[in-house]
Amino acid sequence: MSKAVYLLGGAQSDFERDMHGEGHTVFDLFQETLGIALETCHIAPEEVQRGHVGNASGDVLTGYAQMGGFFGMADHRLAGMPASRHEAACASGSMALLGALSDIGAGHYDLVCASGVEVMGVDTANLKEFATVDQAIGSHAWPSERKEGHWVWPYLFSEFLKDYRALYGVDYQHLGEITRINLDNAKRNPNARGRNYQTTPQCFMEDEQVNPLSMDEFRKHDTCRTADGAAFLFLASEDYARDYAKRRGIPLSSIPRIKGFGHSTMPTELDVKREINKRSDSPYYMPHLHHTIQQSLNRAGFGKITDVDTLEVHDCFNISEYMILDHTGLLEPGCAWQAIEEGVITRDGSLPINPSGGLLGAGHPIGCTGVRMALDCYKQVTGQAGDYQIEGAKNAMTVNVGGTLTTVASLVVGLD
Repeated sequence: MSKAVYLLGGAQSDFERDMHGEGHTVFDLFQETLGIALETCHIAPEEVQRGHVGNASGDVLTGYAQMGGFFGMADHRLAGMPASRHEAACASGSMALLGALSDIGAGHYDLVCASGVEVMGVDTANLKEFATVDQAIGSHAWPSERKEGHWVWPYLFSEFLKDYRALYGVDYQHLGEITRINLDNAKRNPNARGRNYQTTPQCFMEDEQVNPLSMDEFRKHDTCRTADGAAFLFLASEDYARDYAKRRGIPLSSIPRIKGFGHSTMPTELDVKREINKRSDSPYYMPHLHHTIQQSLNRAGFGKITDVDTLEVHDCFNISEYMILDHTGLLEPGCAWQAIEEGVITRDGSLPINPSGGLLGAGHPIGCTGVRMALDCYKQVTGQAGDYQIEGAKNAMTVNVGGTLTTVASLVVGLD
């Protein structure tokens, strides 16, 4: 990366909140969280030069679309500031971050705000209400993939599970353990939707009473719950970060940088991805997922995944975390189960995954998730993660996906 890009911090809303139940809108959530972020980071609105909003489905779920205008509506001192909305399904927040990263990296601006916000509007633990959301966000899938009698995204991610069973075999105990770890981690996170979930060991087993099959190939606890949520991060040039550090009386070295990034986009339809991947000589099931992770590591100057101390990855279903782990290069393809059995990915393991609780535990406001992941990485490397802090974490990575891995984005956040 040619120019250093620093992270000054930000804020996240409580993902347990129900905005419709409170009588509030997606704009209300944006405005409130922006105000908290500005105050937390001691930044005056007049200093912010550019804004980005990640949002996947505001127009169909809440009736709001042109969200760049939210900044000036939220605080009139931001009126006139250039701003825009980004959409890439569940990776929308990462697109907002990459936009802000490019702004700083190109030298166009010195202080840029990246945000993600989504209000889902229903309780997706209720299958009838889940169907309402799934139909609304089904537009992120190719038309031929919207099968009658199936929820779009459980059906499509079930296809990943079927492929993995055919290629390598999958033992359910490993998928259940992913869910267990994430829900256990969420109990430590004061902003996690799942911090108060009550579970028993049967929740993570093939138990037809407690954890029955519920959506295509998935059992009740294999699936994340969506959430209402917002997250903000401020990105800065080295010049601004240096002045900011001086004003705050802290060393520049205490402010983390975005050390590396990766970004890949594939054709939307899963069958087209399968066809392309069959012609690849890569040993990986989804080569572009591995490539994106490697891009991020290489740009950070790292040689292997174990050069980072913790990861925030996209576990909308437990199979998605399993796949991401399988593409990190930690083990040979098809051997992710070994890391799970050996406790590598637990809070106390050698490569903790989702100390925040991830999507399974923390919740998934779809357009917000990429920014939330990066904010949690910021907290980890600055020692501000509280009860879910990974001791000694200096470098952290995100892996955020949209659709059937149509969009994959990754960031490495760390201290020098």
